[in-house]
Amino acid sequence: MALIDEGTMTKLRERLAGLEGPVELRLDLKPDSGRLILPGGLGCPTCGQAEELARAVADAAPERVTLSVIDVREQPDEGMEVPTLTIAPPGEEPRIAFQGLPSGYEVATLLDAIERVSSKGGASLQNLPSVCPSWRQTSR
Repeated sequence: MALIDEGTMTKLRERLAGLEGPVELRLDLKPDSGRLILPGGLGCPTCGQAEELARAVADAAPERVTLSVIDVREQPDEGMEVPTLTIAPPGEEPRIAFQGLPSGYEVATLLDAIERVSSKGGASLQNLPSVCPSWRQTSR
């Protein structure tokens, strides 16, 4: 059974149709072990579902969202929690990360984060005055 059915995929396409700019998703994972939890961090019980969700998001807006899937076994830092999905503008370091499988209300938060990263204004303090004219930066 697919994680994302066709009706949900249609709603996902509609929501992501308004993305303003490109977004890079990076999914760090290990091979899926299904529901089997292996000792020593050898497997990942939710990595397959996390990859299916990330691919569905990327497929919903292929002109704006790119996905890189990284097998952490090939990386020198084996201490990374998996699955980890990061979101960033192209060429920048990600500042948003979801550890574990986003599910339930977390999927809405994931989509909101993608929309915010995609927006040209972003959420940086430099852009805050244009987004919120009443905001004034105070120095201490």
